Amino acid sequence: MTRLPFCTIPPAALLVSAPLFAQDTSRLPIADAHVHYSHDSVEMTPPERVIELMREANLKLALVSSSDDQGTQLLTALAPDLIVPGLRPYSRRGQTGSWFTSDENLAYVERLIATNRYASIGEFHLYGADADLPIPRRIVELAEEHNLILHAHSDADAVERLLAQSPEVKVIWAHAGFDNPAEIAPMLEKHDRLWADLAFRSGVGPGGELGDDWKQLFIDYPDRLMLGTDTYTPERMYFIPSHAETARAWMTSLPEDVAEQLAWKNAYDLITPVWEANRDTTLASEDPMAALCNALDASTTTEEDGTTVSITPMNELKVSEPVSVTVTVCGDNAADAVVTLDASMPAHGHGMNYAPEHTVTLTGDAGQQVQVDGLLLHMPGNWEWRVDIDNGTAKISLREDFAIQ
Repeated sequence: MTRLPFCTIPPAALLVSAPLFAQDTSRLPIADAHVHYSHDSVEMTPPERVIELMREANLKLALVSSSDDQGTQLLTALAPDLIVPGLRPYSRRGQTGSWFTSDENLAYVERLIATNRYASIGEFHLYGADADLPIPRRIVELAEEHNLILHAHSDADAVERLLAQSPEVKVIWAHAGFDNPAEIAPMLEKHDRLWADLAFRSGVGPGGELGDDWKQLFIDYPDRLMLGTDTYTPERMYFIPSHAETARAWMTSLPEDVAEQLAWKNAYDLITPVWEANRDTTLASEDPMAALCNALDASTTTEEDGTTVSITPMNELKVSEPVSVTVTVCGDNAADAVVTLDASMPAHGHGMNYAPEHTVTLTGDAGQQVQVDGLLLHMPGNWEWRVDIDNGTAKISLREDFAIQ
């Protein structure tokens, strides 16, 4: 079907002759394409309560991505009929402006892709020519390789650059770029692999009244826009039901089929097939550790006697601020070994003042992964990680230097 150029006929003229679309949308299902359940939200709101809020809002689907990924995995395990997981390239808050130049963030993404299944990469923040940097280009490659949708909090320039890097990858444009309908329409017209969410767009339907420009956009592009709440702070998790009710109020002025598409069908029809295909290729019959060990970058590992170790801080190393570290140990004798991590300052002859906690998070024939919490590096200067691997018959110690200022 060939569309007329956006607003070729003045919207007011179109709407004067159009029927009024008053309808009952009170129980219209909602697909929320923009939810975060990050580490501070996990601390504030139990996952069971989050699912209650979503069901209260009559959500049919929620695309969830989090900093770090733990919240997403908690919700996915609790409500697999409702939650679709997305992979956010942030291990902690505060990485929105640095992730696209950080080898650690890229390694974080590649590690999680090797061990979990997702429908999308994002939401991530990226603007202009930064989309052509090596790490964003690698993210596009990963999306293409693993059948993942990109969820980009970006300007139109960055969206154009991302789409140009792949003939296949699809993009959800977070917040519709915070652009107005006259700017959104040409992007949707130009790119048939582009959708847009309306998260945090308070200008859409304020007071339950939908403006003529937005109404015309939804009618002209009924299959390309979707709803979202954007729970980017912990308290916004509780906005999910009220946000759904607000959207239902202004959707009463749309044709019934357009309202239904906007409310849930567009997101469902885009995201669900991707998730079902990816979920069906789960690693349940494989060794997740083998995939993870195979994905390790040799430049970020230390090796001794056939045992390889990768040490990945989960947040930025700062003096006297607690940090968590993921230790990945790969090798024939690593799976059943006791793995411990410590840090010391060799030049000063001392280590840390606190003993960290070790939790095995993944194990398999190829090795194991351990999360180490409660590390506190109390002085600036040159430090050394020490990983001890004891399998009962042999003990290996690997060291890796690092510095903090």
